[in-house]
Amino acid sequence: MICRVCGSANITKLGKVEYYREISHEIYDCHDCGSRFTQHFDIAESLHANPNSGYGVYREIAQKIRKFFDAKDLNGLGTELSTLSKYKFIIDAIAPYRKDARILEVACSRGYLTSYFILAGRDIVGTDISKSAVDSANADFGNHFFTSNDPAIVEYAPYDVIYHVGAIGCVGDPVGLTHSLLNMLKPGGKIFFNAPNINGCWLRGQLWIDFAPPPDVVTLYSPGFWTRTFSSEAFVREEVENCPPEESLVIGLRKLMRRWKPPKPESKTSLTCYQDTPDQIRTFFERAWRVAERNAVKAAKRIDAISYVPPQPTPYGIYVTLTKKD
Repeated sequence: MICRVCGSANITKLGKVEYYREISHEIYDCHDCGSRFTQHFDIAESLHANPNSGYGVYREIAQKIRKFFDAKDLNGLGTELSTLSKYKFIIDAIAPYRKDARILEVACSRGYLTSYFILAGRDIVGTDISKSAVDSANADFGNHFFTSNDPAIVEYAPYDVIYHVGAIGCVGDPVGLTHSLLNMLKPGGKIFFNAPNINGCWLRGQLWIDFAPPPDVVTLYSPGFWTRTFSSEAFVREEVENCPPEESLVIGLRKLMRRWKPPKPESKTSLTCYQDTPDQIRTFFERAWRVAERNAVKAAKRIDAISYVPPQPTPYGIYVTLTKKD
C-alpha cells in the first residue's frame, strides 16, 4: 500500500471505519504529504441519482435557490448562498473580476452556486461527473452545464478563474486534477477551493470527519499541503477557517473529556450516511454532557472569557487560492 495522494510508502494504517453498512474503509496517514486517506470509489452518480441518499440535501438547496433565480433576485440568491462560508468565499473571490472573465466551476453538483454567476451575467460554465446532477442543473438554470468528459470544457479554455467547493476531498487523484486545472488557466489565472482539514478530527482517537464519511470524502489534508505541493507552479495562499468561540469552547471541552465513538452504519441500500444520535434516544450521560456544555458556554460569556477560548478549525475550512505563474 502506498499513499493514494503522493505515492509515498511512508504511511501508517490507523484503523477501519464503516459509515455505510457492509462498506468498510481502512484509514491511513501519510507521513510525507500529511494527508489522511482511504480507498476511492466513484459513487457520485449513485448518490445524486438517489433522492434518499445523503446528497438529497443538494436537491433541497437547488429547489430553494431556483426560487430566487426564477425571480431574478440576485441579492436574495447571494444572501442565501452566503450563509455557508464555503460559498461566500467563492462569491467574494470572484466579485472583483470583470464581467467578461471566463469562469469554470468544477463539481458543480446541481448548479445552485453557478446560478448566482449566471444571473449576474458572468461568462461561466459548470461541470460535474454526475449526469443526473448536470441534467438537473441544465433544467433549472439553463444550458451552462456539461459532464466532466465533455470536450466543451477544454474548448472553453483558457479560463480566468476555476473554482470548486467541497470536491477536492472526494476525487481519486487530487494532485492530478489540480495540475490539469492549472493547465486550463490563463497565466495569472486563479483556482479557488476549500479542502477538508485533518485537524477537524477533533476528538481523541477520531479517524475521520463524521459529517462527510467515505466512500464520498476520501482524503483529508493538513494545512500547508497545497503550498508544499504546488509552490513551483503557482503562488499559493492557504487560510484556515476556525469555528466561532462558543463552538470552539464546546469542542475544546470534548477534546479534553471524551473519546471518539466509531459510527453506527446505516443501510447500504439507502446510501444514507451516519448521523449523530437524535436527542430523544441519547443516553443519560450524553444528555447530561450537552447540558454541561451549554452551561459552560453561558458561564464563559458571563465572565467575558469567551474571547480567550483557543480556536478550533472547521472540518472543511482550508481555503486555498492558487495563482498560476507566468
